[in-house]
Amino acid sequence: MAANPYQAVRNETATPIDLWDRGYKRCVALLSGAKRAIEQREPAQQGQMLFDAFAIVEFWTAALPIQEGAHDASTPGLAPRLRIAYEFILNKIAHGNAFGKTEDLDEAIHMLAHLHSIFHAKP
Repeated sequence: MAANPYQAVRNETATPIDLWDRGYKRCVALLSGAKRAIEQREPAQQGQMLFDAFAIVEFWTAALPIQEGAHDASTPGLAPRLRIAYEFILNKIAHGNAFGKTEDLDEAIHMLAHLHSIFHAKP
Protein backbone atom coordinates (compact mmCIF):
# COMPACT_ATOMS: atom_id res chain seq x y z
CA MET A 1 0.00 0.00 0.00
CA ALA A 2 1.43 3.38 -1.01
CA ALA A 3 2.13 5.92 1.68
CA ASN A 4 -0.13 8.93 1.83
CA PRO A 5 1.90 11.89 0.48
CA TYR A 6 0.02 14.26 2.79
CA GLN A 7 0.77 12.25 5.92
CA ALA A 8 3.95 14.19 6.73
CA VAL A 9 2.16 17.52 6.46
CA ARG A 10 -0.84 16.39 8.48
CA ASN A 11 1.25 14.97 11.34
CA GLU A 12 3.64 17.90 11.51
CA THR A 13 3.18 20.61 14.12
CA ALA A 14 3.25 23.99 12.43
CA THR A 15 2.67 27.40 13.94
CA PRO A 16 0.44 29.94 12.19
CA ILE A 17 3.51 31.89 11.07
CA ASP A 18 4.98 28.67 9.58
CA LEU A 19 1.80 28.19 7.58
CA TRP A 20 1.82 31.84 6.51
CA ASP A 21 5.45 31.47 5.38
CA ARG A 22 4.52 28.48 3.21
CA GLY A 23 1.72 30.47 1.61
CA TYR A 24 4.04 33.46 1.18
CA LYS A 25 6.68 31.41 -0.64
CA ARG A 26 4.06 29.79 -2.87
CA CYS A 27 2.35 33.10 -3.59
CA VAL A 28 5.61 34.83 -4.55
CA ALA A 29 6.55 31.89 -6.78
CA LEU A 30 3.14 32.02 -8.48
CA LEU A 31 3.31 35.79 -9.00
CA SER A 32 6.85 35.52 -10.41
CA GLY A 33 5.72 32.72 -12.72
CA ALA A 34 2.73 34.78 -13.83
CA LYS A 35 5.06 37.68 -14.67
CA ARG A 36 7.05 35.36 -16.93
CA ALA A 37 3.81 34.07 -18.48
CA ILE A 38 2.72 37.66 -19.22
CA GLU A 39 6.07 38.42 -20.83
CA GLN A 40 5.88 35.21 -22.91
CA ARG A 41 2.23 35.83 -23.78
CA GLU A 42 0.84 32.66 -22.23
CA PRO A 43 -2.57 33.82 -20.96
CA ALA A 44 -3.82 30.41 -19.80
CA GLN A 45 -0.79 29.81 -17.60
CA GLN A 46 -0.86 33.41 -16.38
CA GLY A 47 -4.54 33.13 -15.45
CA GLN A 48 -4.11 29.89 -13.52
CA MET A 49 -1.10 31.14 -11.57
CA LEU A 50 -2.81 34.40 -10.66
CA PHE A 51 -5.99 32.53 -9.71
CA ASP A 52 -3.96 30.35 -7.32
CA ALA A 53 -2.10 33.35 -5.83
CA PHE A 54 -5.42 35.17 -5.41
CA ALA A 55 -6.86 32.14 -3.61
CA ILE A 56 -3.97 32.10 -1.12
CA VAL A 57 -4.45 35.76 -0.23
CA GLU A 58 -8.24 35.29 -0.07
CA PHE A 59 -7.67 32.44 2.39
CA TRP A 60 -5.51 34.68 4.57
CA THR A 61 -8.18 37.39 4.44
CA ALA A 62 -10.93 34.94 5.41
CA ALA A 63 -8.83 33.70 8.33
CA LEU A 64 -8.70 37.17 9.90
CA PRO A 65 -11.08 37.81 12.79
CA ILE A 66 -14.20 39.70 11.74
CA GLN A 67 -13.89 42.25 14.51
CA GLU A 68 -11.14 42.70 17.03
CA GLY A 69 -12.99 43.95 20.13
CA ALA A 70 -12.89 47.59 21.17
CA HIS A 71 -9.78 49.53 20.31
CA ASP A 72 -8.84 53.14 19.70
CA ALA A 73 -9.96 54.15 16.20
CA SER A 74 -6.77 56.16 15.67
CA THR A 75 -4.62 53.04 16.14
CA PRO A 76 -6.30 50.09 14.46
CA GLY A 77 -5.30 46.59 15.51
CA LEU A 78 -3.32 44.14 13.43
CA ALA A 79 -6.29 42.46 11.70
CA PRO A 80 -7.71 45.66 10.13
CA ARG A 81 -4.24 46.65 8.90
CA LEU A 82 -3.65 43.18 7.46
CA ARG A 83 -7.06 43.30 5.78
CA ILE A 84 -6.04 46.56 4.04
CA ALA A 85 -2.69 45.08 2.94
CA TYR A 86 -4.37 41.91 1.67
CA GLU A 87 -6.96 43.96 -0.25
CA PHE A 88 -4.11 45.92 -1.84
CA ILE A 89 -2.45 42.67 -2.93
CA LEU A 90 -5.73 41.25 -4.25
CA ASN A 91 -6.38 44.43 -6.26
CA LYS A 92 -2.88 44.33 -7.73
CA ILE A 93 -3.29 40.67 -8.72
CA ALA A 94 -6.69 41.36 -10.33
CA HIS A 95 -5.39 44.45 -12.15
CA GLY A 96 -2.27 42.62 -13.31
CA ASN A 97 -4.42 39.80 -14.67
CA ALA A 98 -6.95 42.07 -16.35
CA PHE A 99 -4.43 44.32 -18.05
CA GLY A 100 -1.34 42.09 -18.27
CA LYS A 101 0.75 44.52 -16.23
CA THR A 102 3.84 43.04 -14.61
CA GLU A 103 4.28 46.28 -12.62
CA ASP A 104 1.16 45.42 -10.61
CA LEU A 105 2.52 41.98 -9.83
CA ASP A 106 5.82 43.57 -8.77
CA GLU A 107 3.89 45.78 -6.34
CA ALA A 108 2.03 42.75 -4.95
CA ILE A 109 5.33 40.90 -4.46
CA HIS A 110 6.82 44.00 -2.79
CA MET A 111 3.88 44.22 -0.36
CA LEU A 112 4.19 40.51 0.44
CA ALA A 113 7.91 40.99 1.14
CA HIS A 114 7.07 43.93 3.40
CA LEU A 115 4.57 41.82 5.36
CA HIS A 116 7.13 39.02 5.60
CA SER A 117 9.69 41.41 7.08
CA ILE A 118 7.13 42.68 9.60
CA PHE A 119 6.16 39.18 10.70
CA HIS A 120 9.82 38.23 11.13
CA ALA A 121 11.05 41.45 12.73
CA LYS A 122 13.09 40.94 15.87
CA PRO A 123 11.53 42.70 18.88
